[in-house]
Amino acid sequence: MPGKPAGRAELAMNWRRGLFAVLALIAVACTYILSSEPHLRAYLCPACLGFREIAPRVHADSQASDAQIDAALDSMNAAQGRLAQAYPDRVATPVWLLCLSGNCGVAGGPRPLAMAYMNLFVFVYPDGANATILTHELAHAELHARLGTARRLLSQPVPTWFDEGVAVLVSKDPRYLEIANGVVTGCKAGDWPEPPSDQRTFRRRAATQAEALYTASACRVIDWLADKGGVSALPDMVTRIRAGVATVE
Repeated sequence: MPGKPAGRAELAMNWRRGLFAVLALIAVACTYILSSEPHLRAYLCPACLGFREIAPRVHADSQASDAQIDAALDSMNAAQGRLAQAYPDRVATPVWLLCLSGNCGVAGGPRPLAMAYMNLFVFVYPDGANATILTHELAHAELHARLGTARRLLSQPVPTWFDEGVAVLVSKDPRYLEIANGVVTGCKAGDWPEPPSDQRTFRRRAATQAEALYTASACRVIDWLADKGGVSALPDMVTRIRAGVATVE
């Protein structure tokens, strides 16, 4: 009998120690992520990194000029018009972080034109503040929102080539597509490699093979949509993918 209370006390102490260890690990992980991800820090606290709100859910860095901001907003409007051609009823409403002066985010080394973080936010650098790139990132956010944020966070509901190929197609990117009178007539001809389905592999190879992988991805998406009604069939097909009655192969 005397040993029982002591056993309960020891069990409670071990439980508290375990909980403290878990919380400490979470704190360390969060600190590492925030220190290594300036884009995420800007999303969590735009003002802390020198961003100011210029429109609902749109922030620009404090060093951006009025001319840069006006041009970026015009490009955003154009991008929304392009997206509406594929997705007439928008679902995604990401936060925009426009680093138009270039003096924010990644301090050195190669940096992307823009990056969509699921359907939560889009971080844009000066060279990415044009209608084509903004539409590309909007297309990512829209697809992720329609597939489900939680599902996208926990798994990969569609191959990366599909995600990227749709973004290229919706944005009508002339680097990878043949376009006549504003209409996509096909992808650029070439001997393109098989694009990876895995996101990590795609990102790694795209560092040196961007043209080949993005063009190949667009080709596969165009072929996939060919017997489904083209780009206009995207909303219904994405809904079917989410419901599990259609797949991307």
